[in-house]
Parts: sequence; structure tokens; C-alpha cells
Amino acid sequence: NTGEHNLKFVCYKEFDDPQEPVLPGIFRNGKTLPLARVVAVAEALAPKGLSVPDDIALVLGRLPGYAGAVRDLERARVLDKLWQEAGVTAMAPLPSPHRILAIGRNYGEHAKEMDNEVPDEPIVFQKASTSVIGDGRPIVLPSNVGRVDFEGELAVVIGTAGRNVSEAEALSLVAGYTLINDVTARDEQKRAIGKSLPWFLSKSYDTFGPLGPYLVTPDEIPDPQNVQLTLSVNGEVRQQANTSEMIFSIPFLISYLS
Repeated sequence: NTGEHNLKFVCYKEFDDPQEPVLPGIFRNGKTLPLARVVAVAEALAPKGLSVPDDIALVLGRLPGYAGAVRDLERARVLDKLWQEAGVTAMAPLPSPHRILAIGRNYGEHAKEMDNEVPDEPIVFQKASTSVIGDGRPIVLPSNVGRVDFEGELAVVIGTAGRNVSEAEALSLVAGYTLINDVTARDEQKRAIGKSLPWFLSKSYDTFGPLGPYLVTPDEIPDPQNVQLTLSVNGEVRQQANTSEMIFSIPFLISYLS
């Protein structure tokens, strides 16, 4: 992170139990701060009209307000006793995103690696939201799935709705950034492409979307078009890329998708 405050938004459970609610929080230096505590203290000291919605996705549009509240409380030195040790179960920062829209072959080197032509317009596909798992959770390979590949990607998280958005205003819709491993059943994908079928199935098996572990606010990444991505398998670096190498830029893609 390049920002001064390094605010990392997370989702977590206090106990590793399917029945436990998923809670939003802030993570720093090995400790988790429940967002509900930030709201309670901020509202008590200086009402800001904040709340913690039941639907975690609704937090996104209000991230600037939460970030501002945290920084105000830090300056007032009242947050020190609110942090709790990170003995909680980390979840994906967006456990159930509404949609995962992805762009295929958006790096020229990757297109060449797969013996594909560099596209002249974005190739848009979706991953099922049910593929999402938290950082460190196991990726489960279905039987007879064949070759499975990793694809480390920058995930751009939209917090404000928009339609027919211009490139100039596109980044104003972004709530933050995180990471996703676009796990792909490559043999299944090639079979689908050979029959002119969508890629959805090859991208959407359960656990094929490790996400996170953190969501950082846009001020932490002032230039999303210059982010170095590194992916390792069992400690061995297997993939390196920079978002500056994208064929279609992030503002262009947000505008295009809108």
C-alpha cells in the first residue's frame, strides 16, 4: 500500500461456524477493528450519519465516510482500546459479490502464451459469485477436471452505481481494490471455445475465486494502472505482470461495461 494510513477493509467471523454472521472490519498490524465499533464511537463523539448495513455490499458506497471516521478517531487517540487481536476467521472482503465481471486476454503476453490473437475489443465473461473463497482457503479441484491454471488479477470493486459512465469519471465509481485468483479449468475452457460456448463453467467451480485478503480504499492505490502483480505456487513465483501492460485500461473498461 502506498497510502499514509494503510486502511485495509476486511470481512470476518468471530467463530469459524457457518451459522455465524459475516462482519465488516478494518485490519492493521495483526489486529481487527469491527466496523460497528468505529460507527458507535464516531456517532457518540460527533454524529456523522454512519451505519453498518446488514448487506455488506452496501458498505462499499460509504467507504470514504468510514475511512474518514477512522482517521478522525485516530487523530483524537480514542481507537487504541477498540482493536482486538486477530483471533477471528478471515473471510473474503466481499463474501458474496453481486457480480464478477472479468476481461479475457487483457494482457498481450498472456494472449500470446495461450496462442491467441490480441483482441481488438474487450472479451467480457463472468465468474459465479459462489466461486469466491477467502484468502488461504483450499482450492478444491473437481474430479476429472483436467488442467487447472492460476491467474492472479487486480480486482476493481465498484461502490457507486453508474450507467453510460465516461472514462474521465470512471474511477469515481471505485470503492476500492483487492486481489482475485481467477482459477480456470483450462481444458474445460478450451473445449468450450472449440464449440463457441461461453467460458462460464470453466471459471465458476466452487472455490475457483480466491479473493482478498483485504480491500483497500482508492487513496491507497493512486495509480491503479501501475500495480505490480506477483503470484506464487508453493513459494515459487509463477506469474508476474503490471497493470500498465493491460491492453484495455481500467477507466476504459469501467466505461465500456457501464
